[in-house]
Amino acid sequence: MNDDFGAVVEQELIIPLKTLCELFAEEGAYTELAWFSTVLNMLDKPEDEEAVLRGVIELSKCAFLGFLFSYEASVQIDSLLERAINLSHTMSAESPAGVAH
Repeated sequence: MNDDFGAVVEQELIIPLKTLCELFAEEGAYTELAWFSTVLNMLDKPEDEEAVLRGVIELSKCAFLGFLFSYEASVQIDSLLERAINLSHTMSAESPAGVAH
């Protein structure tokens, strides 16, 4: 992948994740902050498609961890998950024919 991909990942995933982590810190939701910070750390190389896919997969697990989110956090997470799904679809669409992920 190229620098353009990294810029898209930064805009679509990393910046919203940082904003969400700031919200968790303000709310004192430290368990949630720790978990989402781990996902954020997985995206430390936004140009690396494999790392981004791992981060997206990990992010998708957040609904099954038993966290109770504030309304504001829920809205941000819903948007973030939608962005992650759209990004993963884009990655799949850009792959050369016959190449498995």
